[in-house]
Amino acid sequence: MTDANAFLPVDRVGRADRTLGSRRLAAMLPDTAGTRPAYRHLAQAISALILDGRIALHVRLPAERELAAALDTSRTTVTAVYDLLRESGYAHSRQGSGTWTALPEGRAPSGITRLLGPQDTAIDLARASPGLPQQALVDALVHITPQLAQQAHTPGYHPYGLPDLRAAVAERYTRRGLATLPEQILVTSGAQHALTLVLGLLSSPGDRVMVENPSYPNALEALRRARLRTVSVPVTDTGWDIEITESSLRQAVPQLAYLIPDFHNPTGCLSGRASCARRSVPVPGWSSTRHWPTSRSTSPRRLRSPPTPRRAAPARSSASAR
Repeated sequence: MTDANAFLPVDRVGRADRTLGSRRLAAMLPDTAGTRPAYRHLAQAISALILDGRIALHVRLPAERELAAALDTSRTTVTAVYDLLRESGYAHSRQGSGTWTALPEGRAPSGITRLLGPQDTAIDLARASPGLPQQALVDALVHITPQLAQQAHTPGYHPYGLPDLRAAVAERYTRRGLATLPEQILVTSGAQHALTLVLGLLSSPGDRVMVENPSYPNALEALRRARLRTVSVPVTDTGWDIEITESSLRQAVPQLAYLIPDFHNPTGCLSGRASCARRSVPVPGWSSTRHWPTSRSTSPRRLRSPPTPRRAAPARSSASAR
């Protein structure tokens, strides 16, 4: 069965009600069997999740009875957990509207950096943008300098992207089996820019969107600002659970799915051929009018100067999501 709080409800004006589901919170908490007192360990775990950013601020925590059932513990224990969170400043209550997450005065979210090792041995997955080797930058500048001179006679402003770059991207799609013309390519300033355009085109406030858990935090923020409801499917150290994904599609029937099959952020997972094959199989209840926006970054080193583009097939409805 689906947790009643798993999907964020939307009020009359379309604002997302930021509620954390009881089962979702229970899955994030450690097993307290054998620990005494259990309520103190649970309160410490929740406060750590708030500090790490894994539980957002100003989010309504589950009702005491629901969380007690999800944790298979007594309501008295959960009441003590919430009391301790309020005393320590990690939660506050509103009369008639539940308990909400907060931060103690003077404390700031530590983000994921507190989970990382020393700077010289750890990779900061919060950015997913490693530094560029100096020689690689020098070589790139030497290579493009003649091309910069060729742009001197142009206004330098290309709303759809540099023509040569659009042609190179189109040729790459064509080589991979999807005949594409440069006119079908829109070069954005980054994945966040592209996602915002796709959300505005293919979704409306209150629509459900399937996302991975964990996923790119800025994409989740874009979904929240678009007032969309997220349906999470897990990504573990071993990759995607296709059965859970298919089950979620049948039950939630989301309008969109935001997935990162290549170099997943933040886990770094790569989807195998089996997963790709399973994603191509139609799922009962999934309408052909729904969309699968997929986060893919086109690396410049993979692009080559294209020959004259071959004739493209008629534009598909998914062309706008490239």
